[in-house]
Amino acid sequence: MKLNFSKLTLLTIFTFCVISLSAQMLNKKSLISDLNDTEGVKLTPQQQKDYEASNNKLAGDLFDLDKKSKSKDDRDKGIDGLFDKRDKDIDNIFGKDSKYNDTRKSLHKTSNKMRRKMKLAKLVM
Repeated sequence: MKLNFSKLTLLTIFTFCVISLSAQMLNKKSLISDLNDTEGVKLTPQQQKDYEASNNKLAGDLFDLDKKSKSKDDRDKGIDGLFDKRDKDIDNIFGKDSKYNDTRKSLHKTSNKMRRKMKLAKLVM
């Protein structure tokens, strides 16, 4: 009985490790899908096109960054820099007037969630 319990314990630990590793791996398609989710914010067709172009560029740059051999701190700084550039692009898409304040806040909140997620994730093709 003791042997079966230890095997079960090891199997459980192994399963949790596999699940946690797979949860931290992202591919480009899922990343772009997550980035393009506007969480109910209505965009004009031109804004949608510009928003998606900015997200596609960010995804490509993140995958390029991930291919480089860098320390964790340098990688995190690179990720921050890429997301800061994207946030500026989003501000340019919507403008700086008060009409889009709530929209910008919502999209920046999503951007910050994705930024944290990217720092923890390993990108895969």
